[in-house]
Amino acid sequence: MSIRYRKAAPTARFDEVDARILRALSDDARLSHAALARRIGLSAPSIAERVRRLEDRGVITGYAVRIDPAKLGYPLTVMIRARPLPGEMGSMVKAIQDTPQIVQCDRVSGDDCFVAIAHVRDVGQMEAVIDRIVPFGATNSSIVQSAPVPPRMPGVD
Repeated sequence: MSIRYRKAAPTARFDEVDARILRALSDDARLSHAALARRIGLSAPSIAERVRRLEDRGVITGYAVRIDPAKLGYPLTVMIRARPLPGEMGSMVKAIQDTPQIVQCDRVSGDDCFVAIAHVRDVGQMEAVIDRIVPFGATNSSIVQSAPVPPRMPGVD
């Protein structure tokens, strides 16, 4: 799933119907406007208009499928924290971008500059992923054991 972060914009006001639409689409992005209308209790044209407005405002940025990497042969999920050496920020970013096993990377505050998520087949592949980054700085990695909070939509008030 790809998530894009935008610079903070003035907080948009949502009514309860918008919040219910977002919760429903978060649970099942494949809902048709007709099915969504039945669930929310509005007409399909009203739902279509509200969804279009949420898209136009940049609240809904896309629709995605959730996959299980283990079912594709990638049973290990690894969190890699990375801190580039002085002058190596661009090289580290490029190495991260060019590593297909890395499915997400965020620039963060604190001791590290990046936190990346990678899905790998085994510890050997994990080592190879890390080896692509370490020429440009320090890394610290952890294997994810479980996800007590799976990806979810932030609270919508």
